[in-house]
Amino acid sequence: MTRVLFRCDASLSIGSGHVMRCRTLARELQQRGAAVSFLCRRQSGDLIGLLEQEFAVLALPEQPSAACEGLEGRDLYGAWLGCSQDTDAAQCLELLANSAICSADWVVVDHYGLDRNWESLVMSGLEGNTHTKLLVIDDLADRVHHADVLLDQNYYGIYTEQRYQGLVGPNCRQLLGPNYALVRPEFCSLRPTSLARREFPKCSRLLVFLGGSDLTNEIGKVIKGVLEAGVNWEHVDVVVGQSYPKIDELKVLLYDFHSAILHVQTPYMAKLMASADIAITGGGSVTWEKCTLGLPSVVSILADNQKDIATTMNAYGAQLTIGTAKSLTSHDYAECINSLAEDKLKSMSICARKICDGSGLAALLIAMGSQVQ
Repeated sequence: MTRVLFRCDASLSIGSGHVMRCRTLARELQQRGAAVSFLCRRQSGDLIGLLEQEFAVLALPEQPSAACEGLEGRDLYGAWLGCSQDTDAAQCLELLANSAICSADWVVVDHYGLDRNWESLVMSGLEGNTHTKLLVIDDLADRVHHADVLLDQNYYGIYTEQRYQGLVGPNCRQLLGPNYALVRPEFCSLRPTSLARREFPKCSRLLVFLGGSDLTNEIGKVIKGVLEAGVNWEHVDVVVGQSYPKIDELKVLLYDFHSAILHVQTPYMAKLMASADIAITGGGSVTWEKCTLGLPSVVSILADNQKDIATTMNAYGAQLTIGTAKSLTSHDYAECINSLAEDKLKSMSICARKICDGSGLAALLIAMGSQVQ
């Protein structure tokens, strides 16, 4: 039996994207017969409970919360990790040694706070590591990796192929671009239906999703803008994750918004997106789900690592990126909503569907050589 070990984290500061895309890969591996386990650190918004419903989870001890305010780049990502890479690696190996999971065929790492240092320590510390391979999922291209396979599913136009020069070894297989995006199978199955309904665009059904945690409550600002715009929406789906901290405030805001339905950690995201005419979202992994379904969208940049991809997607015409979330007001969203035209929706849909068709998960498994038994 193939054994696959994931190292990723979620929190109110990190968000849910790293865990959710690893969960997509883990589900497919498990369905193919692999034994899947996760190493995740306990912290507020960690999603460990969600993962435990499907997989074995080894929980790293909670660390004192590091102040992230004002931090940027590597300093911020180090604070997300919560300790040094050496400490994290030692704790991971200790947990593994005290469990039944003492070896792995694949280690999958998806964490901005980890690089070659952690990867080398853990790979050398695993029992029977001679045949263990390492898959690194990244999109920053700002540090060196000790990887057999590197996946960066984001789209950077003509610069995509050059991003990891000097950051991975000569034998590392690089899987770059949206053709390898980790889109869940349910999005792929709904692609034909979703694309067909966009041949006759309209603006009556809206989806709003500003990430799983949304620590700064951008979704509240968006809903105020939607109400200010005064569009007579037939239906509005508002989606938040289980770690969203302002749920009571949002319920009050939506109380008299009779066409709106609130969804918390919904398992039906693909259906909600396929039935929407337009979405208002952040610029994270949801980008590739929207492209798979040809869903036109208005996008605000929620984090620094979203800037490049959100700008590129806007330039390509696949979405309307209106700025950095913290600089936007509810009135900005209202003005944008009122400026939308059906021909613009159709052109965004056509551009988006060309970028990603949702087959990246299958392509990654082939690249991993996973005839998993």
